[in-house]
Amino acid sequence: MTSIQTVLQLNGLNCLLFGAMFVFLPDTVILFLSPTAPAPKIVILALGVVLNLYGMVLLWLSQQAEPKRSWIKLIAIGDFLWVLFTAALILSQQWITALDGITAAGLVAIIVGWFGWLQWQYARQP
Repeated sequence: MTSIQTVLQLNGLNCLLFGAMFVFLPDTVILFLSPTAPAPKIVILALGVVLNLYGMVLLWLSQQAEPKRSWIKLIAIGDFLWVLFTAALILSQQWITALDGITAAGLVAIIVGWFGWLQWQYARQP
């Protein structure tokens, strides 16, 4: 089975990658996701900053021999919220309307959901 440290590291690196894209390439991200119903730039920038902070917390947790299960549970809930928010945006046709954007956002949501599921399983262990 995959160790929680590996899951946290992969999740953290994923957050840092997308956080950097959102901070340094916000206009490109916005246009990729939806040329017709674009997200406000400030939202993408703020999300990028939050993702970078979230990624750093994940990497910090991954360095602990046995991360606290309460922290891991909170991280898993955050990941599930990402999945739900992505699905809501796609279904409401807001901010994610381009076919490529829907595909990419959906794939990212699947990966984030998988990380969340693995983290949740770890947090539930006695």
